[in-house]
Amino acid sequence: MTHGYDAVGMRDIASAIGILPVQIYRLKMTKSDILAELIIDLNQLEILQLPELLARVNGITLTDKVCAYFRELYALDIRYMPIRSVGAAYGWMWNADNEMKIIGQVIQLLQPVAEWMMQAGLDQIEPRGYGLWSVYYVGFRRAAIHGGSADDCIREIRPTIELLLCATTKPESSASVARME
Repeated sequence: MTHGYDAVGMRDIASAIGILPVQIYRLKMTKSDILAELIIDLNQLEILQLPELLARVNGITLTDKVCAYFRELYALDIRYMPIRSVGAAYGWMWNADNEMKIIGQVIQLLQPVAEWMMQAGLDQIEPRGYGLWSVYYVGFRRAAIHGGSADDCIREIRPTIELLLCATTKPESSASVARME
């Protein structure tokens, strides 16, 4: 974190943990895989904190609950900003196995939201969940790029969260969609 992701080599990593670089190479780990392992560990810490985090979540509406929950997650992510911002920038480089582990963790983090959506009678829970998680990262950019707080992140995304949590309405006709284009 002191030197930046690009400036650190495998020798630096090996030296920091007290091993020889060849030991890292034998594991066939890349720098991005090591980053993924750090992110996986950090995600696991957040998952372990879910019971106490959820105890602090309240809200009358579904949107209020989701925003309160995301605010709690943002507070954790902001606390770990250096590693989170590097993970957001370089996450596309890690291997498929690590990506699957991280997706599994995201699903665990989204589980309370999915349950709230089901209780509210919403349909298409999975696509809504993916949309909400994508929007979560839009809000995270507020903190990462602009030094925003958890509340700033929520203000950035609340209107989109409201749209994603609306009850499904009659699909638009193809003529309506064509007019929009």
